[in-house]
Amino acid sequence: MSEFEKSTLSQKIAEEIAMRISEGIIMQGERLLENDLMEGFGTSRAPIREALFILEKNGFAERIPRRGVFVKSYSKKELADLYDTVYRLLEIVVKKIIQNTSENSLTKLGQLVKEMEQMIQGKKVKQYYQLIEQFQMELFDLTGNLVLKDLYSRIVNQLTPFRYMSLTHSSNLEMSIDEYKEILAGIKEKDEMVALNGLHKKEMRALYILGKIIDKQDISKVL
Repeated sequence: MSEFEKSTLSQKIAEEIAMRISEGIIMQGERLLENDLMEGFGTSRAPIREALFILEKNGFAERIPRRGVFVKSYSKKELADLYDTVYRLLEIVVKKIIQNTSENSLTKLGQLVKEMEQMIQGKKVKQYYQLIEQFQMELFDLTGNLVLKDLYSRIVNQLTPFRYMSLTHSSNLEMSIDEYKEILAGIKEKDEMVALNGLHKKEMRALYILGKIIDKQDISKVL
């Protein structure tokens, strides 16, 4: 197997493990055993180790000396700090777009929101999440500010399991699309208050739900 093929396989394995973490199949704090993963994925040790490295790099896992690699656990404070950083970057971006972007440049954002609505009708959470990522990256692209985009790209992967958890909770898909519609409407109307209100609601809703999930996991560990 070539180095390229190994890299591709490792990336696919890392993505699958990340999705299992996002779906709660693999829990926070759980150890990722190389032998179990080798057996589960039917592959050798090398791509598994590379996949674990990718997970560490993207904030899904952490290596503890003399103990192994574990799914990274986040406290409520750490999650709040992570969301605070991401959403403050998004606020900067939304303000810049409102100040400097014409409505003609917002076509792709509108198309993405329409596609998101279609995914909600079929309860296609994974596809909906992928559209969220596209929507937010389009926001950064519209500013033309590569520094902001780079900062966002460096930390956004850490949000993946938590965004997925919050989207699969109760009626959050429907609430999420309403918030994106509000953000888009605010941008189109150049109404900063409306757009930022949509962002704020998204942030607060996610943190509330994730706080409940963390509490539940903490209780299950004790029991």
